Amino acid sequence: MTTNAEGKPRALVLTGDGINCEVETAQALRLAGFDAEIRHLNDLIAEDFKQDYLNSRYALLAMPGGFSFGDDLTSGRVLALKLQHRLGWNLSLFTERGGLVIGICNGFQALIRMGLFGKDLSITHNSHGKFMNQWVKVSPVGSRCVWLKGMGTLDLPIRHGEGRIVISTDRKSEVITKLHYRGMVCLKYDGDPSLNPNGSEDGIAGLCDPSGRIFGLMPHPEAFVRWTAHPEWTAASGRGSAPGQGLTIFENAYQEALRG
Repeated sequence: MTTNAEGKPRALVLTGDGINCEVETAQALRLAGFDAEIRHLNDLIAEDFKQDYLNSRYALLAMPGGFSFGDDLTSGRVLALKLQHRLGWNLSLFTERGGLVIGICNGFQALIRMGLFGKDLSITHNSHGKFMNQWVKVSPVGSRCVWLKGMGTLDLPIRHGEGRIVISTDRKSEVITKLHYRGMVCLKYDGDPSLNPNGSEDGIAGLCDPSGRIFGLMPHPEAFVRWTAHPEWTAASGRGSAPGQGLTIFENAYQEALRG
């Protein structure tokens, strides 16, 4: 069953060599109401934890940020290959059975390598060639993504060196139009295009699959589940005990899991 004895939906949070945001991601899910379990990828492979186990035990799969396998063969590639070929996971099938998937930063990179947002886009080094660690404003686009229901502009931190979405140059306009038509562009960097932090095509900060249940994003919502995490929180100290804006993303997933 995908819920525990208390009726809480179970969430699987992957960890592994180079992944470093699993604890924060699990905590965000627990604050939202999930029973979150952190499992190492190597242990899942050793247990031959195939698709049927994923489908039957968990309501949600979270792929946290970090530098899986040192990013030696481009970010997220080795993680994607292990999920697809060592575990045999088909995440589209998981969501067809009612599951939810989130890939954050390195996890988003792996979802892209798995082809879950199409074959005409990829992700590569930031346009300025540097690792960046700063806060940005991002805005939801459309209504497809179940993770972003009812949300407005968010302040979230980014921490990446390879976060620039790139699209086949010979079909760029066609592909961007198609992505918007299918509701897959669901989160964009807000404001003046010149402020796009990494040069991502069309200012894309996050994508969802056509079902709206698989969500990948470069910013870190798990890093802003408490208001005191914001760099300007002391300017509104009365909000010190308030939740951070990132928590709402996980709360939306919790409500969706209960419906599923």
